[in-house]
Amino acid sequence: MINKYSYLKDVKVIDYGNEKVLIKRKKKYDIDKIYKYLDDHNINNYLRPFKITDKDLHFNYLNRKNLDNDEIAKHLVYALSDLQNKTTIYKEIDKDKLKEEYDSFKNRIIYLEEYYFTMQDIIENKVYMTPSEYFFIRNVSIIYSALNYSKQLVESWYKIMKEKRRERYVYVHGKCELSHFIISDNDYFISLEKAHIGRPTEDFIAFFKKNYDDTDMMSNFKFYQHRYRYKEEEYLYLLINITIPEKIDIYPSSLNKCLELIKFFDKLKLTSEFILKNEKDKKHYEKH
Repeated sequence: MINKYSYLKDVKVIDYGNEKVLIKRKKKYDIDKIYKYLDDHNINNYLRPFKITDKDLHFNYLNRKNLDNDEIAKHLVYALSDLQNKTTIYKEIDKDKLKEEYDSFKNRIIYLEEYYFTMQDIIENKVYMTPSEYFFIRNVSIIYSALNYSKQLVESWYKIMKEKRRERYVYVHGKCELSHFIISDNDYFISLEKAHIGRPTEDFIAFFKKNYDDTDMMSNFKFYQHRYRYKEEEYLYLLINITIPEKIDIYPSSLNKCLELIKFFDKLKLTSEFILKNEKDKKHYEKH
């Protein structure tokens, strides 16, 4: 008998008194194929439904352990590296697609340079600046530094990739972040609807972008690399994807817009610190 039901985002929670059940809408993806792939590779750190209907997925409700984000992140990284170690394969590199990706990175950087140069030029020709315009001008050099560094990374990555014949692929969670990982009686990835075969860096890129300020990302990355070490081109690919700035609009000027800009520039600074610290450790590791 149902006591009550509620919603957690798009998930219905049904309380039967002595137990709870989560019901999630079955979206347009082959969940059975995803579970079969994970089972075939002996992956057990994912939450599997006890019932699958034509429309819904039924899960047992799990009580999360009361852990801080750094502890949860360590468990997530451990589970991620386990998933990757068990599913690593190699594929031939399609040189045409590689060139397309290289050009895409370059065009994206060029577009952002022109976008921010134009914005800077317009603002600097004004007599009076709004608070968001003033804050942007004071910090715009951070954007240009990121874009210039991105250019170097893209060229270094492409130089290596042009000479390679194969590259690594793994099974990718697709939505790797703290909110999609539960620690209860076991460690579980949830929300697997975007799982697919992809590059090893995809999940950590998503994790970094979503949780860069929620946990000690440098410590997480060190632990992760101890268990699943990137090849040089993979490491460069990670840096490219976290270094290229997003496109941000500074209008309309408001308190919320200023707060958005603060968060935007803080992310660029934290990313730069992450890279500098990791490069220093990397050189030390290679030296010894």
